[in-house]
Amino acid sequence: MHSAAKMLIGLLILLAGIYWYASAWVSPNGLFGVNTVSALKTVFFGTFGVFLAFLGLLIAWIEYEDLKWEARERAEKERKK
Repeated sequence: MHSAAKMLIGLLILLAGIYWYASAWVSPNGLFGVNTVSALKTVFFGTFGVFLAFLGLLIAWIEYEDLKWEARERAEKERKK
C-alpha cells in the first residue's frame, strides 16, 4: 500500500478517536450510551500498574545491556594491553 494511503487511513482513525471522546461533551451518555470519559478513566487506572511494571522492566533491561557492554569493553581493553 502506498505511504500516502496509509497516512490518510491513520489520519481518519485519529479523527475517529477524537470524535469518540468529543461526543462525551455533546451528549452526556456519548454515542452508544456509554460515558466515554468515564470509560477512559477506568481503563487508565486499570492499566497504570501494568504500564509501570513494563516501564521498569524496560529500564532494567536497558541498564543490564549497558553493564554487559561496559564489561565487554573493559575486557577488550585489558586484552589489548
